[in-house]
Amino acid sequence: MEKVPRKKEKKRIGGKTILLILLCCIAAAGVGAYFLNRPAPLPPLGGGEEKTLLLSRPAEEIVSIAFSPADGVAYPLLRQEETFVLMGYEDTPLKTLSLDELLMSVEELPAETVVLPELNRSDELSMAVFGFSPAQGRVVITYTDGEKKELLLGNLTPDTEKPQRYCMLGNDPALYTILASDAIPFLREMDYWLEFTQPKLDASLLDRIEITGDVIWSAFYTPSGWQMEAPVSYPLSTVRMDALLDKISAIGFESLLGDADKVNLALYGLDAPALTVRLTQAASVITGQTADGQDVTLPVPATVYTLCLGDETGKSGVYALWENKVYKASNFLLGFWKTLNPMDYLLQTPINFLVNNLSALTFRVNGQTRRYEVRMVEGITENNQIATDEYGRVLYDCAVRKAGDTQDMDAEAFLSWYTRLASLSGDGRLPDDFVLAGESRCTILLENENWTRKIDFYPYDALHDALAVDGAALYYVQKTWLDGVMDAP
Repeated sequence: MEKVPRKKEKKRIGGKTILLILLCCIAAAGVGAYFLNRPAPLPPLGGGEEKTLLLSRPAEEIVSIAFSPADGVAYPLLRQEETFVLMGYEDTPLKTLSLDELLMSVEELPAETVVLPELNRSDELSMAVFGFSPAQGRVVITYTDGEKKELLLGNLTPDTEKPQRYCMLGNDPALYTILASDAIPFLREMDYWLEFTQPKLDASLLDRIEITGDVIWSAFYTPSGWQMEAPVSYPLSTVRMDALLDKISAIGFESLLGDADKVNLALYGLDAPALTVRLTQAASVITGQTADGQDVTLPVPATVYTLCLGDETGKSGVYALWENKVYKASNFLLGFWKTLNPMDYLLQTPINFLVNNLSALTFRVNGQTRRYEVRMVEGITENNQIATDEYGRVLYDCAVRKAGDTQDMDAEAFLSWYTRLASLSGDGRLPDDFVLAGESRCTILLENENWTRKIDFYPYDALHDALAVDGAALYYVQKTWLDGVMDAP
């Protein structure tokens, strides 16, 4: 698709506090003694020894898989002909890839290590150490012949090179570990499984971005680059905006919680969102061909999408409202909105118009004004032919003429000087309460058919000028910079 055109007094420790500290020390000593006297862990399985399979039956023999997450609602997946459904949501398909991942784990789940041949489940300390008081997750698998397999999941192990998780079987006293990746499907919450359509947003077509709430920011697109209009009017960095647009294009959700009018938005902090983001997608045109080869075009009107961010989910995620539906989303994909700082996106080099996007430049200093009119003309070869590249595309040259002259000037001299102008960059931030005063020492105007950018230099201190871009003064620059470009051609 294409766009349409101090030091504190120390407090004494009370007697009760001392007693509490002593009790904690005794408890800690008990835990230490346990680990010193416990049986040494057996070596990892492998090296010629077959791994113990904790689960090993075909998926076709599974009738149900019941999940009990430690901090969630228990729920079952039930077999329905050749697939599985979530009880209560039988008409909603499950995520195919996630279901396949789960069935691979339940068909064949190998133990990585046997940590202890027998763990006393009545020993609360031991169970707590390994994450089974309560278990981080419990899964019960029921087979067609009535057999049930119970899998208990504990804490992650200290091993960071090969992440693993402690686990136990319901009728087996041994303590095992399995790969942390194999355990992921067993720890899913109910809403994760339901299939839904992810947003399809082409950020390259965005015309406007508006954020309200904890962050205030608005910006709009122009062919000369993105322009911020709140909290201040200022041009934005193309590189940083492109990176932001990439993040916007990758927006996705983890699970669907339901339609906005069927859930209690207050439960998710969405009745008064922390952030509201409005994304305006420009009108566009889709082109293609019919079955008989005819070219067709389909106009797509401008669209405004609204994204609201509510409370944290407690698991590195956030609740979101998008297109009248409530979702859970990971901070990996949506967290950037909450940490967005508008000032990080400011353009540091305000004289950034490309020559082929520059129609005029005005340089006003010491009461004198020089105006240059810039245009692109077809390149001509020595043989008086129109210059083209290897693909036959016409090559263009820059032509510059001073206002009032009848003939073009030396373009190379102008381009050399313009390159020096383009080096302009602030040397530091002005105070937030700085107010422009006095007269501008110099004004530079950049013009094209879409935008006129005005850059002024105001006295700031003995060594620096305040740099105002379109009337907004945010940075200062050394006075010597302006001295270095006085030799305008």
